[in-house]
Amino acid sequence: MAFYSSASMVLPITSRFVKSWANSAPIQDEIDRPVRWNSNADLSAVAGPPVRLCFALGNAVIYAFRFTGVYTLSDETLGLTVQQRRQFDEDGFFLVEDALTLDEVAALLVVVDVFYARFAAERAFGPHETLQMRNIVAADPLLKEVMEHPRILPLVVDLMGFNIQLRTSHLDVRPPMEQEHGEKALGSPESFFPWHADGPNFGWPEVDGVLPFMEMKVGYYLTDLTAHNSGAICVVKGSHRTSPWLDGQREKGVDPERVVEVNVKPGTALVWRTALWHCLTPNLAGDARKCLYYGYHHRWMRSSDFDHQRPEVLAGCTPIQLQLLGELGTGKDNYTGDDPEMHPVSRYWRPQDEDIPLKAWAEGQRR
Repeated sequence: MAFYSSASMVLPITSRFVKSWANSAPIQDEIDRPVRWNSNADLSAVAGPPVRLCFALGNAVIYAFRFTGVYTLSDETLGLTVQQRRQFDEDGFFLVEDALTLDEVAALLVVVDVFYARFAAERAFGPHETLQMRNIVAADPLLKEVMEHPRILPLVVDLMGFNIQLRTSHLDVRPPMEQEHGEKALGSPESFFPWHADGPNFGWPEVDGVLPFMEMKVGYYLTDLTAHNSGAICVVKGSHRTSPWLDGQREKGVDPERVVEVNVKPGTALVWRTALWHCLTPNLAGDARKCLYYGYHHRWMRSSDFDHQRPEVLAGCTPIQLQLLGELGTGKDNYTGDDPEMHPVSRYWRPQDEDIPLKAWAEGQRR
């Protein structure tokens, strides 16, 4: 139980964080719907001018208004700051500089280069050929370790909760491109990488015309992307809070004032909502762009890169690694429970404590 208090009100809220403001306005041009109150809130305790609230119910965050006031985090966060919370909610992303040390970057580059050289030889890559390799956690132990990086995993748990698993993991290598790519409008349908938001075929379900918080990604950048047109990702600030972008809207373009080119140095991590509209700048620099992405979503959803990992990938995994790889605690395989004949129940829908060791880990960190 967390509490927001001021001179005019005391309101109990059952959420992992509290956001409050006294002078906010609805996002009329983006989201126009009624205020959503927590059903557990004691509205009789409210006094003074109305305060519009937006909070997390379980693992789902309901957004109703633009945030213009003070954010208050509970004392149960594992590492997330007030500024990061605000940026994630309002803009849809934030950056963590030096998330990877220089030694970690160097070690990961060795692994990435080995895979690129292998596929370039096996598949006769041309000089501008791109590599996007999926399910990299199954390809190398070092790439598996990154999914639970100690500087980043606490932030993921703060943002999504402990009942999570990996949705995807991939490495991207984009060598320098032909200069003609720089002549096309950024993210246009004719460009090499049009504006889009991540999601399955047929899209995510909508809640009042807006995508709920279904998943997030962390991008780790291994090469220097500080120059313009070095292959950096571009995101549209706040686009996760608007209606899903229909194909016809792509042709209208986006407000350039909302576009952020993520020009960062090696070792930087981008923590972001995959509902953000994003694209890539062409890589017109002299070096290949190399990065890693790890996507996280709720355990009751299905991963996109795998159903179950191979036994050799799971061998020797820690309990937390097993959870993130979508497996049951202690390596069990009774996915439909202990009585599958009469009363089958998915342990992704009804997990046991041993299936989600991140819960005990998070509670231990917060003590």
